[in-house]
Amino acid sequence: MRTRSYWRAAATVAVLGLVAAGAGGCHWLTAWAFAERHPKETIKAEYPLEAERLVIVVYAGTDVLFSDPIAPVEISGDMVNEIAGNLAPRIKTIVHPVEVVRWQESNLEWPNMSLVDIAKAFQADVILYVELEQYTMIEERSASLLRGHVKARIQVARPAAEQNPVYETHVETLYPEDRPAGVLETTERTIRIITNRVFAQSVVNKFHDHEVEVRGGRS
Repeated sequence: MRTRSYWRAAATVAVLGLVAAGAGGCHWLTAWAFAERHPKETIKAEYPLEAERLVIVVYAGTDVLFSDPIAPVEISGDMVNEIAGNLAPRIKTIVHPVEVVRWQESNLEWPNMSLVDIAKAFQADVILYVELEQYTMIEERSASLLRGHVKARIQVARPAAEQNPVYETHVETLYPEDRPAGVLETTERTIRIITNRVFAQSVVNKFHDHEVEVRGGRS
């Protein structure tokens, strides 16, 4: 059984290494960043997320944690980056993902707490709660093809609100979108890095106006 110090170290390493990719997967990161461009349309925000102090809490079941124990903190780190890039200055402060992980370690019954009580534990006026329902990097019914698949329920709660959650949605992402990748093309680590970023971007896009590519060209 791994100790709390192990998870703490793993979480710290994960957050500090979010911008780094394995050498063997750099070409995939480059290809993702410079993918074919299509005409774009503007999508309006579904909810105007604002906070003086925001806490992002990611819940993952034992099946996810067994196969990828640092997935929650990696996702949190990418979401922090997306929020900083797209929601500033509407979000004043974000609780550090490692602080959240340490709190989760010290409060093993935290999943039974209400969103409002979790937010109050961090003295946050807003909580962004991500419940991972699926998190896999291997293509379904395949032992050798790679494809990131993340499905999650997203909730926003405010302790000061009369009713919570104040916003709720589901987000599901695939990477690569068009087809799975072979193990000779890339690595599982690279697929996970990009999958986490795509998922984080999809979540944060719910909270601000953004452009999306129109596949198939203009009608």
